[in-house]
Amino acid sequence: MLALAYPVRKVPRHAGFTMVELMVTLAVMAVLAALALPSFQVFMAENRASGKTVELVAALKTAQSEALRRSRQVLFTFTDSPMPSTALTGAVNGKSWATVVLPLADASSSVTPEVVNVGGYSEGTADVVVSASTTAMCFMPDGSIKANTTTGVTGADCAVNASSGAQFLIQPSLGTKRWQVSVSPTGKVTSCLGTVGGSGIFTCS
Repeated sequence: MLALAYPVRKVPRHAGFTMVELMVTLAVMAVLAALALPSFQVFMAENRASGKTVELVAALKTAQSEALRRSRQVLFTFTDSPMPSTALTGAVNGKSWATVVLPLADASSSVTPEVVNVGGYSEGTADVVVSASTTAMCFMPDGSIKANTTTGVTGADCAVNASSGAQFLIQPSLGTKRWQVSVSPTGKVTSCLGTVGGSGIFTCS
């Protein structure tokens, strides 16, 4: 008999992971995830604080523009109410804010302040902390700010430092980044990222 001239081909075994290899891979991934989680949490908290800084600047400018547009005194105040109404109460550490158009000085006592804009930190109280130099801020029709202890809104007295105006420090619950929003006595609204020194003085980066 003649031998076959064709070699016998072996069927290759399908490559794959053994159970041990799979378990080792999962263990390594779990360790890497555990190491990365704290950094990710810091990133998310700082990102939310940065976003709230932008929102606060926009809210302050909205209050200022309302004062200019209406030629009326407009109040910007922090409050504990997530849904402020005409019965809102000012709170220096409030997690929400409201923009309120104040009645004219010679208006009837039955005229109440009008809430025209609301916002705040109520949806992320665990991630963002705000420290304000004043509970409220009163914008004049020319865009500047002034002190006013008779706003008609309980607890929302406007205070102004004659040289520096008013400041708001925004910081995340995690991480080292800090933001400051400032309103000068003339009404200029600015914000910057920086650090807080040992004496509590904020310095822009």
